[in-house]
Amino acid sequence: MSHLEQTSAVDIRETRISFSEAGKGEPILFLHGNPGSRKDFSALSEKMASDSIRCIFPDRPGHMGSEEIIYDTPDCWLETEFYAEFIDAKALGKVWLAGYSLGSFIACKIAQKFPDKIKGLIFIAPYLTPDNPKEEPSSIPNLAKGAILGTLLGAVLPILSQNKMKSHLEKVFLPEKVSDEYLETWLPRYTRFESLMATMSDKNSMLYILDQVHEKMAEIKCPVTAIIGKEDQVCSAKNQLELIRQKLPQATIHEIDQAGHSLPLTHAEKCAEIIIESMR
Repeated sequence: MSHLEQTSAVDIRETRISFSEAGKGEPILFLHGNPGSRKDFSALSEKMASDSIRCIFPDRPGHMGSEEIIYDTPDCWLETEFYAEFIDAKALGKVWLAGYSLGSFIACKIAQKFPDKIKGLIFIAPYLTPDNPKEEPSSIPNLAKGAILGTLLGAVLPILSQNKMKSHLEKVFLPEKVSDEYLETWLPRYTRFESLMATMSDKNSMLYILDQVHEKMAEIKCPVTAIIGKEDQVCSAKNQLELIRQKLPQATIHEIDQAGHSLPLTHAEKCAEIIIESMR
């Protein structure tokens, strides 16, 4: 039975979170990558949503339709509390949790902080560790908080980021070619100043607590499934696999031939098949 996707919103601690959902039954919460949106999972929703599986796709805080989290003091773990409350509000307190790209890292954080809320983890083209172990956080999000400099960056960053973002999106789709329609739709959205700030802030948050999350990964006891494109050009499949096998020996790993980083968009049917099997 086909289930139409419905869009709604919920307020979590006065922060508006926009999300879509389709299907009924067992809930699975999908977290998109960086940059990204809930629309990354539209093809998966068509393949998975049914009378027995309910798919929930939020725009992560600060991305697209969702407001950013306003921090009183910097806290790279605070977003896990938002997701815990979202799970309570929209999924009766417990879900399967699927993360795409950087969403896999966030899924790890949630499973570590709130293990009782997670039935199992599914990583799709996981970005759990950067290829460059010496990568440093960007200073731009902090600079952008200044009134004058923030105004200046708001004017120039969307223009300066066009070529870099276009190259990134092309790399995401390799070994396939990104369509002109996709670039026309998403390049302007991902280069909005707010989207750029959310993207950089999320990456910074990852880098600030990378070691903490890696150290705690071994504490995750729920079932874990990883789906990896062998030709991923965004992050080294080898590096991701080494980390998963070292820290999560219980993980079931699926490697897909002739596939890159854009698995939910280019290999939705295969991903849906693996995810549904993992949830049984």
